[in-house]
Amino acid sequence: MIDINLSLFIQLINILLLMWILNILLYKPIRTILKQRSEKMGLLASECNAAQENLRHKEKEVQEELQQARKAGMEQKNLLKLDAQEEEKKLLQAANQKVEGELTQARSKIAQQLEAARKSLTGDMAAFSQEIAQKILGRTI
Repeated sequence: MIDINLSLFIQLINILLLMWILNILLYKPIRTILKQRSEKMGLLASECNAAQENLRHKEKEVQEELQQARKAGMEQKNLLKLDAQEEEKKLLQAANQKVEGELTQARSKIAQQLEAARKSLTGDMAAFSQEIAQKILGRTI
């Protein structure tokens, strides 16, 4: 049987004293460390979330800038293409005008040579016709 005497009270005081010492030396520091760790983890998680949100925001900005750059590039390409087509038209017109001028000069030169040949042949026609008639008739005229 259990005797209730002084040793029971001493044991009870001993257990309470041990609990109080363990609480001061062991449990409170561990709880404090766990609390600090929990707070630090919460802070790191919030920083991580903020960094991820910032990353999403930056990615969105980069995508928008990239899209704007592509659009500007396409506009610049189209402008350069139009400029090149205008320059091509100018060059073709200049080449056509040059060829037209040279063609006109060549035609006038040919016309002059033709006229000179006609005049030359007209002057020599009487002599040629007399010579042909002599060859056909076989006698001098």
